[in-house]
Amino acid sequence: MIFTPVKTGMINENHQKHLLKFGRHLEELRKKKNLSLRKLSQNCDVEYADIKRYENGEINLTFVTLIELAKGLDISVKDLMDY
Repeated sequence: MIFTPVKTGMINENHQKHLLKFGRHLEELRKKKNLSLRKLSQNCDVEYADIKRYENGEINLTFVTLIELAKGLDISVKDLMDY
């Protein structure tokens, strides 16, 4: 099952800042694990193009996507959210 992103059309400026900060954190975690976008995508059920969009703060994500990303990074959701 592939999870679909949520567009950020109705996101306010404060929320956008959090999306950008989370995205930078996600990218740092991925790189620390020496994972390419494609490899992380293979480790979880999230399209690699969407992962890049999360890293860029371009789209919002669901809780289920957080769980999948944490699984793909082999970390807890708590660690993923500690940005």
